[in-house]
Amino acid sequence: MDSPSVADTTSGSIWTVHPDIMETHVFKHLDAAALASASCASSQLYALASDETLWTDISNSTWPSTNTPGIRQLISSFPKGTRSFFSDSFTNPDVSITTPSSSPVNLDCPSRLISAVDIFYQQRHVFGKVVETEPLNFDSSPFRIDVLDPKDSVPTRIPHPVDEQMMCEFGERFTLSWVLIDPIRRRAMNLSSYKPVIVERRWMSTEEVHMRYAWVFCAGPGEEGSATEYVKFGISVTWEGCQSGEMHVSKVSLNLEDMYGNQLTGRESLAIIQKGLASRRGKVKGRESEGKRRYEEYMEMRRERILSEVSKQPERVDKLRVAFFLFIFASLGLLLFRRLF
Repeated sequence: MDSPSVADTTSGSIWTVHPDIMETHVFKHLDAAALASASCASSQLYALASDETLWTDISNSTWPSTNTPGIRQLISSFPKGTRSFFSDSFTNPDVSITTPSSSPVNLDCPSRLISAVDIFYQQRHVFGKVVETEPLNFDSSPFRIDVLDPKDSVPTRIPHPVDEQMMCEFGERFTLSWVLIDPIRRRAMNLSSYKPVIVERRWMSTEEVHMRYAWVFCAGPGEEGSATEYVKFGISVTWEGCQSGEMHVSKVSLNLEDMYGNQLTGRESLAIIQKGLASRRGKVKGRESEGKRRYEEYMEMRRERILSEVSKQPERVDKLRVAFFLFIFASLGLLLFRRLF
């Protein structure tokens, strides 16, 4: 007896099950990667795996801050709905991945930006907030997005690290996601390294813990050797201890820095942001270690750039000295000439 073909086996084992049962008892329990893989198996599975409700549930569990009527409506307007939003936001932008020439990029600066920020502690959601920013308010001033007002703080049930051992383990228990959304062009990107690249106590207070997350973005062709060849999206989170022994989130902010550690202006930042939104996305596998690796390489390149500039200073000082003495000599000569004649 001939063995059944793959198509026959598939027909006998999968398609005898009602689609509603497949969706409820199978697809609903898959993560995004498994759901995307299933959609590539056949046109029937693609139809089931593309269900908007499935992707909405996955998106809401990944970024609980987006589970509001306004944001859900915005996400549903993406080219392929929530699936497009998830594809944009789950990994980081990487301009080094070549964009096909058939897909022209519009680099006009966005007029509105929406930030969806979520923090998890040991996979438990402890902070979520959405803020809207009007980039035109920055222009030549430093670009910065503050999620919380200066006097606000958000309580959590996270214990304050009481010793150095807890402090060393503290950062590994956190993940942070900062999804930046352009609501006009329906694009989004994630700007976080997911795991903190730095965890430290404030030197003036043992009750404050400061965390830094970062994603280093290569600005692409035309920026080689410039101060913005690589740009760091820097996210700062400050945790304050309280009398109950728990931590409160007191500050969450985003800014952009160039190769010398200078904060970019609004105009400069928006140009970089638009490049990031228009770029392809990196790999899912190893994204946390990739974020740390990029940050360490960026800091090393920044150190080398600064040292290179400092090494040029003596030569510049010598030239200034020569120019200064020539100016003094010429001035004295002109004064003497006027007195004689």
